[in-house]
Amino acid sequence: MFQKTRSIASIFYDAYQLYTENFKQLFRASWPIAIIYALVFALATYLFISDLLPIVVTLPAFSATNWGAVLMASCLTLAAQLLFVLAALLLASTAFWACREHKTTGTVPRPAHWWGVWPGLWYIKMLWKSVCFLFRPGLRHFGTLFATFFITLLFTAVLTLFCELPAIIIGIANIKAYAGAAAGDPLGMPDYMGKLTFAAFVIAGFIQAYVHLITVFPFYYAYGSIDTLEKERKRIKL
Repeated sequence: MFQKTRSIASIFYDAYQLYTENFKQLFRASWPIAIIYALVFALATYLFISDLLPIVVTLPAFSATNWGAVLMASCLTLAAQLLFVLAALLLASTAFWACREHKTTGTVPRPAHWWGVWPGLWYIKMLWKSVCFLFRPGLRHFGTLFATFFITLLFTAVLTLFCELPAIIIGIANIKAYAGAAAGDPLGMPDYMGKLTFAAFVIAGFIQAYVHLITVFPFYYAYGSIDTLEKERKRIKL
């Protein structure tokens, strides 16, 4: 039930229930976008570790730095990060679609096509409506929104840490390898390391996509609770 006042605990319990009970529908709706998200995540992380990180680590060892290479690596990494933000917004559209359907019909339907659900003009309207909500009635319920945001952020950070453990371990290995190379030691990285690194990031990114997808649902129920309270407040005034 969307229109209902809820405590913070109820918001997260209902969000978890909605996500787990409709995971099959969400997976069918989002798997192509999740693959795009995973590939962009892998590209952004791989460029940071393979191109930018070695330059930063070995920078103190060079008297004459190749600033052209530094600039090129920085621009590529920044472009990949921007693409990742767009991929995250694209992924969030699936959760927004599920929330829209659930609000209208009380259920999350199975997608009509095998290629899932892609955003349209409705998504832009929902994003704009969400932003307007934050700066109008949302400010009157700052405590609810802040608690929802903080708990969601904490939950997401912990799960993302587990998803990105391969990236963290490989990143540390790369830092040590390039730091040793700057000191005169052989690099010692096998030729297949780049492909293995990218593949590990793709798998981690795909799992991470479904960790991040759940973060929309607590705000959906927080919105429902605040909207119900606002309607009651207006009715009392009348």
